[in-house]
Amino acid sequence: MICYLFKCLLSTSADISPEMIVPTDGGRYDVNVLRRQRSAVYWNEPVTEVRRCSWFYKGAIDTRYVPYEENVSTRLEEEFKIATTTNVWHRKVEFPNKETVVFHGPNVMVHFLQGAALDVWGNTPQTPSRPRVVKRGVDEFDIDEGEPAAVDHVLFLVHGIGSVCDLKFRKVEEVVDEFRSLSLQLVQSHFRSSYDLGRVSRIEVLPVSWHATLHGEATGIDRKLKSITLRSIPKLRHFTNDTLLDILFYTSPVYCQTIMQTVGSELNRLYNLFLNRNPNFQGGVSLGGHSLGSLILFDLLYHQKPPPQDQAPPAADSSVDTNTIDDENSNPGAAGNKVPPDQRKLNHQVSYMMGNAGTGQPCISYPQLTFQPLAFFALGSPIAMFVTVRGIETLGEDFCLPTCPGFFNIFHPFDPVAYRMETLINPELTSLRPVLIPHHKGRKRMHL
Repeated sequence: MICYLFKCLLSTSADISPEMIVPTDGGRYDVNVLRRQRSAVYWNEPVTEVRRCSWFYKGAIDTRYVPYEENVSTRLEEEFKIATTTNVWHRKVEFPNKETVVFHGPNVMVHFLQGAALDVWGNTPQTPSRPRVVKRGVDEFDIDEGEPAAVDHVLFLVHGIGSVCDLKFRKVEEVVDEFRSLSLQLVQSHFRSSYDLGRVSRIEVLPVSWHATLHGEATGIDRKLKSITLRSIPKLRHFTNDTLLDILFYTSPVYCQTIMQTVGSELNRLYNLFLNRNPNFQGGVSLGGHSLGSLILFDLLYHQKPPPQDQAPPAADSSVDTNTIDDENSNPGAAGNKVPPDQRKLNHQVSYMMGNAGTGQPCISYPQLTFQPLAFFALGSPIAMFVTVRGIETLGEDFCLPTCPGFFNIFHPFDPVAYRMETLINPELTSLRPVLIPHHKGRKRMHL
């Protein structure tokens, strides 16, 4: 895909139609070659710029060459042709912003700055005493062929609390890039012969985000929180409102419906969109959730209805049916309510069921997925803790998710919000240590 885009950019504008769209990055982005715009396919993201260029620069602390703007590149190409034709070097090319490019020779060119600010590519401005290195052409560049077009498996990953996922303040769309690259590296290293023969391909990882919808204008929750939040220690209070309160929102009967509906509809939308863009896909689908995201998926998968031709899964312990959140058939009045969340009255729109354990859970409508996942991966999951808080002592050895045969609870031993699930299935497993998962780089930090 990258090579095809490169050829399109080298074409003249007359050869490019306005409808020419080139998929890149494994089909997750589309590039409009004529408009020089790159847009995300599966999630919302600002449109970025694509440049057709043969001139690049790199500062003293930069790690990669950055393409010049197309008008600057055109000017440099014209001046370079004059220098090579006349064989007159040490030419100075001055620009309106008082920056200068000096051609000392065909392979020695520098760019002097005059207090330039950060550019659109995020480069740190260099001092005039440390000029940029200028390069023409891409002969020495190692242009990656990109990811394989074929996909063997799709993993939908649901994030946990907050709008960012790690200490680098990255969103889920950025974090899944690392999942994707690591999985491709493992396929290429551990299944090298099969990969070279085309028997195996790659795993596509797509993010599922619900935080923006919960904190959006439709719910008005941020506006309400702002009016009641104290003005002292503002950064800490903002962190609490944006992150920690997501746990309480999920236990709220009103906002739990918003979160669940968002995750369910996003999963169906992403799956259908992926099939439309990959009509030859014959692989399987798995779900993964981190922290609160794993609990959301657990509740969603537990309330899925198996296809009519399949037999119903074995019934779990009776306490599960009476204490878990009811489905849409048990409480149709709570489902599909078009009244905005901020206008609902809790005692009118949401009902509760009291189970034998004495803990009431709100009745909400659970969306049905248009696919059946092969496995569910809970990462750093508090599922067992929430199930226990709901008053459920055991799930029973016959417990299973109706439409998902595989369930893996993966955690780091030092994760403070991760809990074990197997003891809820069989209390005798409490004394057994979790299974240690070998790390692909030799570390020993993950348990199953």
